[in-house]
Amino acid sequence: MSYLWGLLILVCLVYILIQIFYLFLLLKTRSKSHASLIDYPQISILVAARNEENNILHCLESIEQLDYPKDKIEILIGNDSSTDSTANIIEAFIAHHPQFKCIHLTGDEFPQTKGKARVLAVLAQAAKGEILMITDADIIVNPQWAKGMTHALMESKSGLVAGVTNIKANNLFTSFQQVDWLYFMGIFYAFSSIKKPISAVGNNMAFLKKAYLETGGYENIPFSITEDYALFKAIRRKGYSTMQLMDKDTLLYSKPIDTFSGLMRQRKRWLVGGYDLPAYYRLMIFIFGAWYIALPVLLFTHFWLLAIGMLVSKEFIQLFQILNINKKLNLKTEHPIAVLFYDIYLFLIIPATLAFFLLPGKTVWKGRKY
Repeated sequence: MSYLWGLLILVCLVYILIQIFYLFLLLKTRSKSHASLIDYPQISILVAARNEENNILHCLESIEQLDYPKDKIEILIGNDSSTDSTANIIEAFIAHHPQFKCIHLTGDEFPQTKGKARVLAVLAQAAKGEILMITDADIIVNPQWAKGMTHALMESKSGLVAGVTNIKANNLFTSFQQVDWLYFMGIFYAFSSIKKPISAVGNNMAFLKKAYLETGGYENIPFSITEDYALFKAIRRKGYSTMQLMDKDTLLYSKPIDTFSGLMRQRKRWLVGGYDLPAYYRLMIFIFGAWYIALPVLLFTHFWLLAIGMLVSKEFIQLFQILNINKKLNLKTEHPIAVLFYDIYLFLIIPATLAFFLLPGKTVWKGRKY
């Protein structure tokens, strides 16, 4: 048993060291505004929509308010065989906005791929911009988003850049999601700052069309349920650098997931997509998850005092991490109760995610099974 206790303590100590390193990276990096542009390249914004009747209008209205020359922007919406009023809402909106165009998919396009990847393959093929930007139908963009992403992409000479996605919370459950998203966006940003990027979030990214075409496009990229990571990986394999941004200009807001079952499906999808991460990141994810099992076990042993010490240390480190992320984004701490009790949320969600992940059955997303 002594070997087991030693292993549990080691896991917890390594987890604390990773947290300290993460905080060091956050404090070391400086975010900046990317909104100024001299030349405005042609951009195409791609929006995949499937059964989004409650969200799509707000998304399109926010895109219409972008501070970017109207003659340099096109918005392509892919209606992915919606069975609700999504198509009618889109058509009514674009009738008065000529820079918007909707493509209605039948489901037969590019049979070698599926889901959102298929929609994006169709939209990217039709896009005229030299820069392609992707967001989702449940996203509200801020007016500086197109400028900020475009400037960051051109200034950094990257093949792909990704902004931060925040959650528009409306209750305690969704406020925990808001803290969770910002926390992990910070991890993406921190490791990107040392040239070890993890991924890019597919509802807030921009990339060179040239880089995209060199990958062969989504129709030739091996299918993944996390299509954003598949594209991120394909562009990097072509020799392009990528960058995670963290500034107010490229910050977007997403609708939260309202149900526990929906949250479990989302997190299972992420874990399935994470199979292809480099081994050192898979190890880090394992340690992150193991902490929430190892520490409770130690709390009920004669190592309880050590466990409490590690827990308190972690809480202070995590608080500084979250406050620093908010500072970089020029945000006030929107949900202080969720920040203070974030770990309680994680102690419940992470074991539940593991159990849900291990259950037999396919991954369900947007009403489809994968």
